[in-house]
Amino acid sequence: MRDMKKLVDDHLSVWAVADPRERAERIAAIYTEDVTVVEPDGIVRGRDALNSRIGLLQEHFAGLEFSLTTPIEHHHDYAMYQWNQPTETRAEDVTGWDVLHFDGDLIDHAVMFIPGFEDLNVPAGHGDA
Repeated sequence: MRDMKKLVDDHLSVWAVADPRERAERIAAIYTEDVTVVEPDGIVRGRDALNSRIGLLQEHFAGLEFSLTTPIEHHHDYAMYQWNQPTETRAEDVTGWDVLHFDGDLIDHAVMFIPGFEDLNVPAGHGDA
């Protein structure tokens, strides 16, 4: 049986890894090679693209750190939860929801819902719109 808490914690923590090489190693241990990440402004496909996207978001938000704000709901190969992201660039924290799909113990799809995303002024530069 999957340790869903560990899998979600690994997913959230990789977004805080600043070194691109270390992040690439961690991404390889967490996501399938052809992972798809759906964000409000586009779709990222593949580990390399995800690594680049995380680096861009770290620059924009002056780092990234996420914490769970709800229990992880899960069944079959899916998990869903709410998260919180403090940021130095805004007075209030960013909140959102992730829905993850697993292939074994690796994430093959992640869908992020982020209310007010358009107000975050996230720079373009990834995936399909």
